[in-house]
Amino acid sequence: MVHAVEGQMCGVLPTTRYQATDTAISREIRTRLDSAIRTGVPPDPRTAALAALAHAVGLGKHLYPGNEGRSSRSRLRDLIRHDPMGGLVAHAVMDVQNGAAAQPRRGGPGVPAQPRGSMARAAAH
Repeated sequence: MVHAVEGQMCGVLPTTRYQATDTAISREIRTRLDSAIRTGVPPDPRTAALAALAHAVGLGKHLYPGNEGRSSRSRLRDLIRHDPMGGLVAHAVMDVQNGAAAQPRRGGPGVPAQPRGSMARAAAH
C-alpha cells in the first residue's frame, strides 16, 4: 500500500518517504472507514483500530478536510471507543506528539512518580 521514495534533505542527507499508492486495497480500506463514519454502524475490529490510529496521527484532517469534513473528523475520533487497544495507542501517539513522553515525571527522591499518559488513563478506567 506504500512505496519508498528515496530523496535528499538539503541536497546532502539521504531520506526515505513512504508514499501511499492508490490500489484496490487502499480504496477498499477507505471505503470501510467512510462507511463506518457515515452509517454509524459499529466498525469491525480492524476498521476501529485503523480509525484510532488515523485519528492519533492527525490523518483525519487530510481524509476529511475543511469545514465540510468536520463531522467526519469528529466521527473518526468517536470510533476509538470501539477499539480499547486502539484508544490506548491513539493516546500514546498523541502524548509523544505533544512531548509528554520527554517531560520528566513529578516527584523527587522517595516520592513515587504520578502515573501519566495513556497508561494512566487506562488504569483510571
